[in-house]
Amino acid sequence: MGKRCILLFVFLLAGCVLGGCGKDSYDHKKGEFRLYRIADDGMGLKSTKYQTMVDSDDTVGVVSDLLTNYDTVDVREFEIKERQLFVYFSSAYYSIGGIDEVLWRAAIVKTLCQVDGIEYVEFFVEQDSLEIDGEPVGAMSELSFLDSIGGDGYTQDKYVTLFFADLSGTGMKEVTARLTYDMTVPLATLLIEQLLAGPEKIEGVNTSDVRKTIPDGTVLNSLSIRDNICYVDFSKEFLNVQAQVKSEIVIYSIVNTLCELPDVNRVQFTIDGEQKQDYSDTKNFDAPFERNLDLVSGGSKG
Repeated sequence: MGKRCILLFVFLLAGCVLGGCGKDSYDHKKGEFRLYRIADDGMGLKSTKYQTMVDSDDTVGVVSDLLTNYDTVDVREFEIKERQLFVYFSSAYYSIGGIDEVLWRAAIVKTLCQVDGIEYVEFFVEQDSLEIDGEPVGAMSELSFLDSIGGDGYTQDKYVTLFFADLSGTGMKEVTARLTYDMTVPLATLLIEQLLAGPEKIEGVNTSDVRKTIPDGTVLNSLSIRDNICYVDFSKEFLNVQAQVKSEIVIYSIVNTLCELPDVNRVQFTIDGEQKQDYSDTKNFDAPFERNLDLVSGGSKG
């Protein structure tokens, strides 16, 4: 398996370290928040009670006050659109690397997502959306986080569920794969890369009864998650549907795989940035797709 195919972007919480300090013990209407920062050992997060004097109905004021606690990462400005907060940093942000960058990002997002009216946070460096190793990070929410870290803080094993075509190409099989990941690539991107690579690239998977769904040569141009919709943009090669695999199987292998994520319940496709009305013999390809398990039978484990 290629190096990028075993990477997963995660944010780290110190849930087991924080003990019984639950979110419900904080009254945001009275200006009480849990303020997250990097733990003293540098391997997780710690939280402290924070009292803001800003009127709780003043969302902009509350966000501004909370951000004053993160001068380490040089916040320049922010804006709020609907339920999403956009935070702009100076170019010095890229001088923070490794686990420190991930932990600061996790701390800020977890703190700000407590504010009423803020569900998603997206980071920008100057005017460009934050990228890690060339991959856009996109919008983040509390559901972007894991509860703990293991080992040296960089890698863990995780079981994920993928959907590939059966041998007939008219149905799907569920494949459970064990992947080793670190904290640089979004999980949704990792799952798509696994589908692009095919079941043959997953160690221990029985490939005698499953086959790849996404057409060869397809490139994932971009991926982002907002309001529980995963927006996936593929290159034009995605339109070259294999004769042996029905178009709806291609679509739902992707949709069902992504809908395994806790913050995804629909998937919207574009091709090179454009919506297409039809995908081979599947109509209404320009509308978001929901999970469809009626096409699934059996399973395989890796």
